[in-house]
Amino acid sequence: MVEIEIDGNIVKANPGEMLIAVTDRESISVPRFCYHKKLSIAANCRMCLVDVEGAPKAQPACSTPIAEGMKIHTRNEKAKASQKAVMEFLLINHPLDCPICDQGGECELQDVAMEYGSDVSRFSEGKRIVGDSDIGALIQTDMTRCIHCTRCIRFGTEVAGIMEMGATGRGEDLKIEPFLTEGIQSELSGNMIDVCPVGALTSKPFRYELRTWQMNAVSNVARHDLVGSNIYTQTYKGKVKRIVARDNESVNETWISDRDRFSYEGLSHENRLLTPQIKVAGKWQEAEWNVALDFAIRGLANNVFNSHQSDQLGALASNTASLEEFHLLQKILREVGSENIDHRLNVKDHNNTISLESNIKLSGLEGIDHALIIGSNLRLEQPMINHRLRKATLAGATVDVVNVMAFDFNYRLNSENIVAPNQTAATLAGVLKSILQSNHKEIPDYLNEVEISDTAAQLADQLLQSENSVIVLGEHLINNPQASSVANLVSEIANQTNSTTLNVTATGNSMAANLAGFVPGKGGLDVNAMLDADLKAYILLDVYPHYDFHNSIKAIDALNSNDTFVISLNSFKDEAVSEYSDVMLPIASFYETPSSHVNVEGAVQSYSAAVSAPSDAKPAWKVLKVLADLLELPGFHYSNCAQVTSEVSHQRQKQRVNEESVDLTVKRGINVIWQKSPYAIDALLRHSASLQDTKIGQLNNASMNKATAKKLELEKGDEYLGIPVIVNDTVANNCVFVNANHSTQIGGHL
Repeated sequence: MVEIEIDGNIVKANPGEMLIAVTDRESISVPRFCYHKKLSIAANCRMCLVDVEGAPKAQPACSTPIAEGMKIHTRNEKAKASQKAVMEFLLINHPLDCPICDQGGECELQDVAMEYGSDVSRFSEGKRIVGDSDIGALIQTDMTRCIHCTRCIRFGTEVAGIMEMGATGRGEDLKIEPFLTEGIQSELSGNMIDVCPVGALTSKPFRYELRTWQMNAVSNVARHDLVGSNIYTQTYKGKVKRIVARDNESVNETWISDRDRFSYEGLSHENRLLTPQIKVAGKWQEAEWNVALDFAIRGLANNVFNSHQSDQLGALASNTASLEEFHLLQKILREVGSENIDHRLNVKDHNNTISLESNIKLSGLEGIDHALIIGSNLRLEQPMINHRLRKATLAGATVDVVNVMAFDFNYRLNSENIVAPNQTAATLAGVLKSILQSNHKEIPDYLNEVEISDTAAQLADQLLQSENSVIVLGEHLINNPQASSVANLVSEIANQTNSTTLNVTATGNSMAANLAGFVPGKGGLDVNAMLDADLKAYILLDVYPHYDFHNSIKAIDALNSNDTFVISLNSFKDEAVSEYSDVMLPIASFYETPSSHVNVEGAVQSYSAAVSAPSDAKPAWKVLKVLADLLELPGFHYSNCAQVTSEVSHQRQKQRVNEESVDLTVKRGINVIWQKSPYAIDALLRHSASLQDTKIGQLNNASMNKATAKKLELEKGDEYLGIPVIVNDTVANNCVFVNANHSTQIGGHL
């Protein structure tokens, strides 16, 4: 540490640290526009000029490194004159449209101009006018307001990893604009709105809605992925109007993904389920809550309880439900004597599952020197986790990938290995055998016949040479024909190379479901066994069959049985849900209910409701509590959601773990990897119009190589399982990779 003097006060700082970081830490106000704590130093706005004794001119605080004995003045005449001169130059071309600018009230230029601007302009020339570009469904441009701070350019290049915005021209002709005609495509693009200090880039869905001072801000957690990004939900008169990032260095730093930012649009969709409904003589009738609940209880009694067949009752929940909802629903089932409980609706074979535990912190991903990613398009599946890995690569980390198809990663790969799903386990077995040989360890019997390919040898060498590596398992492995073998091989590879592991196969709030024990207990049936068993009754929590089940056709047929009584708790109307349900109870979305999210680290993040649920919709935890009371079950005397959370924390469940075994038998035939569009993973996202209008939201294709297409007798433009075919030579042999975004197209994928 060195000592410097700022405005007459002695301050300690690190040698070489930039002056603006020191002033911020000491709460000394220095104006700025181009500086951002998470972006590189540009020093092009010059607003942060300060007087450094010994320097002939004022120096920019953002790019002036600290040295012993420096004396700095941030408020003397020299500093203030320099700052006012810069402010005058910035304002000569800026339009005087604060009354209609969406940035008004939270505009950094507006704030700084109040102190450093003049009430009289000396500029008498014509102001510059810049035409606007349409850069997509999420960001509204008004580039005449741009002050060329280049924050958006640096964000795209340094954080999003995609150079989408740039500067063209010079002097008065300088413009910030996108390079490509299709506009901004990044999954993190909305952060450009946050970093823009003026009204040049604003939220298109929020355009002309409200002023910032009119809204209340409530701390929330986004529940769309395994990170649980921290957000502020901004509301007005009981309506969610905007989502912005909330700083949390250990979780999401200061960024959020676009799906976290814009999913709120779905709350006001016309498709919201707002009143309880019961089916009488095959026709739906709206009902009061007490009538609907009484109808539900009588249906359970007639189908299950009166005949003492509790084992004929099943409970299924979407993996996006909250921790408290998972806990209460499984508690109801177990209190009445049923262990038929499951949230893993998209898994084909529950005897062949991934049970690997994650043992690395999100922040720890930045410190790795090597990553092996298996079965994942990480950039779209887990944007904030991918961001952490990208930061590691910028610091020198290497990344190897084993996938069924080449994806557009936003960082340099050491190697990209395209391997068919039924060959993934064999490849990893080769990696393990190579590692054991290098470590002079005994080779187990199941590896005796394994041949070490060049790919396996290279992957093994990279792991052995790394000191701090991580192995990441992605969503594409969920229904891999050898999923459990892959997990067990990875576990042993990690042990032999001292690598950490990160399991992102369990998506949404699945960590909370496992924590609450929302899986079959002893003698209980998993979801597929339930559908085969022709159960007499179900309680379904926020389930939408066309999206949530591995085989939606089979699920709908099973739930549609004449002898099955179905209670559905949903937040949106759905044709299939209406078809098989007997009671539909409207529940609140996650912005409208207090709840908890459990992220990939196992950290429980609880938050309050930002707004009340509309019309007659109720928080699901309250609905479940009342159902339990009507069933006269003990132990449901909760007065608030926090009491449920506390109970879960004292009754932590352990996820079932497969026995460690490896099956290297190659399963023949065509393997289909089926992945929903990143903006179709839950009901709220599917009802966000702006997200659906993006390129990511419109992903909808079945990719295969020429050999596979020939085997299936398909060509480009044909349909496979209802999805348009794309012939792509970067897909592994005997593999079809499906991205789908429409419910009518997701069904019967076996």
